[in-house]
Amino acid sequence: MICKKTIKNKVNVIDSLMGTGKTSWSIEYMKNAPKYKKFLYITPYKNEIERVITSVNCDFKQPQSDYRGETKLEDIKRLIGNGKNIVSTHSLFKRLDSEIIELLEMENYTLILDEVMNVIEQVDVSKDDLKILYENEVIEVDNKGFVKWKKSDYKEGYFEKIRNLAYSGNLMIYEDNEKKPTAAYWVFPVEVFQSFKEVYILTYLFDGQIQRAYFDLFGVEYNYNSIVVQDGKYRFASYVPYNKENRSHLKNLINIYYPSPKDKNDMNKIGQKPSSLSVSDLKKKTLNTETKRVIRNYAYNFYRHKCNVSTEEVMWTTFQEFKDKITSPGLKDHFVSVNARATNDYQNKSTCIYLANRYTNPAIKNFFSKHDVAIDVNLFALSELLQWLFRSRIRTEQCINVYIPSMRMRTLLEQYLNNEI
Repeated sequence: MICKKTIKNKVNVIDSLMGTGKTSWSIEYMKNAPKYKKFLYITPYKNEIERVITSVNCDFKQPQSDYRGETKLEDIKRLIGNGKNIVSTHSLFKRLDSEIIELLEMENYTLILDEVMNVIEQVDVSKDDLKILYENEVIEVDNKGFVKWKKSDYKEGYFEKIRNLAYSGNLMIYEDNEKKPTAAYWVFPVEVFQSFKEVYILTYLFDGQIQRAYFDLFGVEYNYNSIVVQDGKYRFASYVPYNKENRSHLKNLINIYYPSPKDKNDMNKIGQKPSSLSVSDLKKKTLNTETKRVIRNYAYNFYRHKCNVSTEEVMWTTFQEFKDKITSPGLKDHFVSVNARATNDYQNKSTCIYLANRYTNPAIKNFFSKHDVAIDVNLFALSELLQWLFRSRIRTEQCINVYIPSMRMRTLLEQYLNNEI
């Protein structure tokens, strides 16, 4: 395990089911905080920013670019330097640099991170290119996996992105057993989390998230908490482990499609193999015109005939690269991203079609394994599925109908609802 500088007792993971009041707690917490406390609230979506600003009503500012050419990154530096409360998105937060980290350390901010973020991403560079850089001593890799760029006279060219990531200290390389570089990764600087006085992360099933593995990799300590409602107020409570939750109400609300004896076709058969409807499987399936037609027809049959609902009640998903290839009639405008979370925009939806089978990126999984940090691929897949389902009206305690042809994903949901996970 890599251990930079351990963060002790600062990261509070508020791990509870979607719709239990995590965001409501954070809004109350910020509204009632002493005036001297300063907050940086980070949300996945732009349309959630206005909701936070309106709800908290504590003079929160949103970083802006302007006509003079000032970027959002420059504006957030100015806002932090002036000690303003700030609300922004994951995408801007990922771009924080060393200057902002230093400002945050001086200003004693509290971070509230709504949902986990992408803290590690594979860089688009081939094994052969890495081999060239390695063998020509353009780069070197320390014993923790971080990359140092050695050629200071390299000004511009094909490897600029690699050089810039190395200079920023955010580039790591995975080496195989023969010490040959096989993949490169951008890694969010852990120093950002060290720069806050307090950190709160609002999520569910954190144990299955990549960010949990990232914290373990860098020795970041975190505490688990839950949220309860007492006297109409949202309050911290002792953590209830996810495998001890009472999920009976969810089991009654989620109606999973299974074929009946009267069905002409078993619409689940397109997903009967463990790898069915994964990215690699859909790449093959979408090369075949008839297979694409079957997938589209099954989804159409589910919402139109099995559920008998209008398209306005439907939300559906697959991986982005296959969206246009398997969109069913009438559903073009009702696609909800497979990694959707932390939004209430779809809470009127009663009918959910999930044409995906989620796996962690194998290269990233191997990267963590190399550093003795395990990722539970099934818990990851389950957490992603639940996040997506809870964009629907189930978050308001209303029944939903669900079509999940992937046997693996459907089984994970069944086990979850039966408290077997």
